[in-house]
Amino acid sequence: MGDSQILAQELKELETKRKNGEIGPKEFYKGLLEILAHLKDALVREDISEAQIKKQIPLLLAFIKSQINEMKMREEQ
Repeated sequence: MGDSQILAQELKELETKRKNGEIGPKEFYKGLLEILAHLKDALVREDISEAQIKKQIPLLLAFIKSQINEMKMREEQ
């Protein structure tokens, strides 16, 4: 089973737990972050073309900047 299949299965299981009320928002959030960490590890190992990398950079920048800004706002409260 490839990384994408494993990650998709992890996400599906997490979403099912949330949908069934087995976990709350905080556990769901933590689970999503764990999947994100696994995704990062898989992407670092992956042999990806420069063209594909260039497509991903704006998405990653937007996500990272958004999360940093949200964190900053929480810290200032």
